[in-house]
Amino acid sequence: MKKESRTIAAWTLAAAISVGAVAPAAASAATPVSSLKTIALSESMDAAVQQAVNRLTEQGVLNGYDNGTIRPNQPVTQAEAAKLIVLALNLQPAASSQAALGNEHNGKWYASFAKTAIDHGLFTAAGFAPNKAVSEQELAAWVAKAVQRDALSARTWMQAIGDGSDAATRGETARLLVLAEESVRSDDARIISVKALDSIALEVKTSGPMSLNDETIERSAETFQFDGGLTIVNQPRLKTGTTNTYIVPVSTMEAGKRYTLTYKGDQKLTFDGSGELIRFEQARQVANDTFEVEALLANGVVDYGYVITAYADGRGSNALVLGDDNALNGKTLQIIASLRNRTAVLTPAGGEPITVSYVGFTQSTDGKQEPKFRLPAGQKLLPGVTYTVSADWFETKNASFVAGSVEPLQIASAQATDSKTLAVTLASDPGDELFAFRSVKLTGNDGSELTAQYRVQTRKGATGVFDLQNGGELKSGVTYAFAPLGDWAVAKSAITVSGI
Repeated sequence: MKKESRTIAAWTLAAAISVGAVAPAAASAATPVSSLKTIALSESMDAAVQQAVNRLTEQGVLNGYDNGTIRPNQPVTQAEAAKLIVLALNLQPAASSQAALGNEHNGKWYASFAKTAIDHGLFTAAGFAPNKAVSEQELAAWVAKAVQRDALSARTWMQAIGDGSDAATRGETARLLVLAEESVRSDDARIISVKALDSIALEVKTSGPMSLNDETIERSAETFQFDGGLTIVNQPRLKTGTTNTYIVPVSTMEAGKRYTLTYKGDQKLTFDGSGELIRFEQARQVANDTFEVEALLANGVVDYGYVITAYADGRGSNALVLGDDNALNGKTLQIIASLRNRTAVLTPAGGEPITVSYVGFTQSTDGKQEPKFRLPAGQKLLPGVTYTVSADWFETKNASFVAGSVEPLQIASAQATDSKTLAVTLASDPGDELFAFRSVKLTGNDGSELTAQYRVQTRKGATGVFDLQNGGELKSGVTYAFAPLGDWAVAKSAITVSGI
């Protein structure tokens, strides 16, 4: 969405607001901005809070109390926070708003702001208590939703601003909102700088975060145009905790080569290519047609899945916020960008090299950094043969392994969850993403045949979701014999699935 100038009247509170008393709807005339600044300067607040207060005052977001005081150390209430967030971040009511508050809120000064906040998912009507103090965690969560960011980023901003107490103060709220204003997505974002992180990734800083549409792979493939044969290979990803820093995965660069990026057809920026290779530690076999290479955070390498805002909320304690120069605890990390459409070379001892393809969505799963590569369809690793892994974009400290015969996964059950979906359960949790791009076959007692493929990133423990392909559906009254397609797995016993 484009940033728009604010035309909403300045916030005016008629009386000193305590945690237990909401301001009345009617208010006296607002204190002039210049007077507010003078009075605010006489209050006890540090320079950062004063700067934030001045900015929000100039924007017409914050006017304070009748006597011009801001009371930065006073806890902010839900009603106050809702109004401040809506005004500072220019949130608009939904075109067909379904937000509804109880009758006790009718006509209150905060009602329209609370409804707009509900429209944007900040909180629910049932959870709204106008006089209740907002905790620092709640405030961070509300702001994250308002600017379409991950909760970890907002919590990180809050931790840098807050004092760690439960209740967020008005001064902390002002500071957080100033940061949040820098995180409002815009169609008009422009690129400030570009630099190569390694041979397959760029770090791009923008004037502000791009719109969600501009971040899609389809759109970014049009807007990020390079010379010298370089291409973008997946969508740009905003780094957790930042307001304007993206990781942009590209095809392999040449060290020292000068490239030009043309953004949205008119903005041109140049940068030097990097020849730095991604550092993997160990190659190992995981299936009869699949192997993996492992990278270790302890050795200074982190997968981008742990440091980007798009994945942060799903990574739990594994999600990281990097500092300047991508540093963690004072150590700069190498970031593995998206491996979409990447290939490597697997060479058997005494044999011809084999081009192998990265198995999508396997580069960082179950707390591991072990991207997997699969041989071409129909080819297998030969037991007893030594294989060596290589590529023009990574290096592996222990690049060779001796292939063995790996037992297939054991499928314990399969159950229809609806007419188009199956839940397939293994005998035990594999502890890794070994379902990826595998398929199963269903043969009905009516003679029909259906194929279902694993839906990436759906495995929970031993169970993964498989979707029927090509518009297929399970028919009511039909019983289907279930079997894996290929030898990646075997059923422990005969499995049947009943149609729904």
